[in-house]
Order: sequence, then C-alpha cells, then structure tokens
Amino acid sequence: MSLPADFFADFPPVSKAEWLERIAKDLKGKALDDLYWHLNEHLRIDPFAHPDDQPEPPLPLTDAPQGWAINEDIENPDPAAANHQALEALAFGAESLHFQPHELGQLPALLDRIYLDYIQLNFSGPAVEAGPAALLEALGQLADAQGVARERLSGALYYDPLAGVTPTDWRYISDLIAFAQETFPGYCTLSIHANSEYRDPAGAIDELARLLHRGNDYLRLGAERGIEPAVLASQLQFSIAVSKSYYVEIARLRAFRLLWLNILKAWNLPLEYPVFDVRFAPEAYTDELYTNMIRATTMAMSAVLGGANRLTVLPYDAGREHLAQYPQSFSRRIARNVQHLLKLESGLAELADPAAGSYFLEKLTTQLAEHAWRTFTALESAGYSPKHH
Repeated sequence: MSLPADFFADFPPVSKAEWLERIAKDLKGKALDDLYWHLNEHLRIDPFAHPDDQPEPPLPLTDAPQGWAINEDIENPDPAAANHQALEALAFGAESLHFQPHELGQLPALLDRIYLDYIQLNFSGPAVEAGPAALLEALGQLADAQGVARERLSGALYYDPLAGVTPTDWRYISDLIAFAQETFPGYCTLSIHANSEYRDPAGAIDELARLLHRGNDYLRLGAERGIEPAVLASQLQFSIAVSKSYYVEIARLRAFRLLWLNILKAWNLPLEYPVFDVRFAPEAYTDELYTNMIRATTMAMSAVLGGANRLTVLPYDAGREHLAQYPQSFSRRIARNVQHLLKLESGLAELADPAAGSYFLEKLTTQLAEHAWRTFTALESAGYSPKHH
C-alpha cells in the first residue's frame, strides 16, 4: 500500500539542531552532555538519533527474511536421558539440537527415534575434539541406516582447532573440509567460539576486533597451506554470546555482519553474511529466577534483531536448579516458548533486518563497526596472535 503524498503534511520536519535547542531549554541549565551514554573511554553514544546524522537513509542489511533455528542444548551425560530430553524438545517445537557426546558409540542412543534430516544436528565435546570427521562418518552411517541421504543433513560442529593448545594439523583440516563439502554440504565444520572473547558491553569493540582477527586468521593460515579462502569461509560459523545490554547487543551483531563482509571483500570472496550461533552469557542471570525469565525475552530479541541463525535461550534456572519450584522440563519449555512467541506471535522471523531504519541502532552499529575495524587493523599490524598456530 502506498501512502498519499501529503500523509505527513501535519508533521513538518524538525532538524536535529532544533531538537537539541528544545532539549537544552527543557534541561533548565543542566549539562546536555550528562545525557550522553559513554560506552567506554573511546565511544560516546548520542541518545538523540536523528535523520540528520546520516547523509543517506540507511538500507536494511538484507532484503529477505532470515529466520532462525530454535536450538536446545542436550547436556545430560547419560545417552538414554539425553535422548529423552531431545525427543521432548522436538515434541515441543525445537528445530535444532546440540549434543555433546563423549564417544562415537553414544550416537545411536543419543539419536534414537530422531529423524536425522528433520532438524539441525549440532555436536561438540570430546568426540568432536577427538575426530570431527569420524563423528560425521558415524552420523552418516546412522543416516544410511534410516535411508536418509547424507547431503540432506544439516548442522554444525563446534570445532575450533586454532583455539587448542596443540599445534594445528592443517592437513587434517583440509581433508575434513573436503569430506564435508562432498558428503555433508549442509554442515559447518569449523566454529569460532566468541564466548571466550566476551567481556561486557564496554568491551564490545575489542571483542569484535579480536573475533574478526580470529576469522581472518583461519582464512590466512588456510590459504598459506593451500585451502581456498572461499572454501574455508563457507565452513565457518561464529558462536557468540549476548548479554543484557539490549541495544548494544543488537548493534554488536549487526556490526560484525558488516565487518565480516569487509574481510571477505579484502579476500575478493563472495559476500555472504557470517553464520551466527547465538547463546546467552551465563553471567547475565542472577538468583532472581523470574527476573531471568523476563530477561531471557529481551536477550532473545536482541539476538534475533541482530541476525542470529541459530539461538539457544538459557533456561531461567540454569545453574540454579536448586532454587526452582518446578522441574527442569518446565524451565526448558519456557525457554523454547520465548522463541515461539518471537517467531509465531511477534512475526520477527518474517522480517528482513527488523532493526533497520532505527536511527539510534543504525548509528550505534556504525560506531561499533568503525571503532572495531580500527582496532582490528591495529591488531593485524602488530601481528597479534592469541595462540601459537
């Protein structure tokens, strides 16, 4: 539906200078600078976002709805109990499961009665660290037994070899990527865990820069060993934690999406937004369980508005089960329902870049991206390396 040409005739444009003049008058002598938000010593956030701040109207980061997968972590060490939780999660609307097997022999019990091509299947833990290719092959054998084509499976391995303490075996990584591309095209085999880089909103710039550096490290080190950067980039996912600073978290995720495009452009690669596995920073929760329940909603919204591809909402009693009045199955269900409300009632999965057009968020996104890029280039120039690869 198009709006009539005079739709806004009763609302004449007001410049930012006029707004600030009126605000200064209303403050009655109080310093206007007191209303600005200082995220850290380098970044001052203007609470009076206005179209005058941007020469051109901001465009959405994408023109198509992205959606996201509702994930649940299956952490029970007993395979039978873990399978029971997984089936319960699927019955109540989970679209993605994250298992943490200790050995490959646990896979049949973990995945019993689960249609392998129906949902995303993600894996971390000792079995992945010991041999990600072996885990994929074991998963493939289960798919073969179900009569499911391996290429129909999707998910990710939480495998971050550059974060390990032992030297990286790049020949193995090359073989792993080739195997996944040929047999499991729906899988990301490498995952950069930004959770270890997370500090707090004041550290958002440094975190973005270091995360960007780690992603670029994979491309650079892989290229030096004969792995095509485009191929390696297609295998990466970024596992990122969000906390309770609603606006910063939205802008932080959006900023990294733009920054990653800069990296790909520098490598002359196809421009594809990064795959985001988003979860909650545990320190965002307190012993006030119902406060956690409410906080989970805003944290989930920030993840979704920022561009999550897969989201795990932490149950409100996580780590504090002894304080809860209800069984853990209830808190897990509430965690899933938070995402159902955002998807099915709020309709956020149907929108392309829902945060687009908010002058405040657009400006904050730009500020974080610009500061993080400068920090990243400084790290690159200094030869920063958190690990010896």
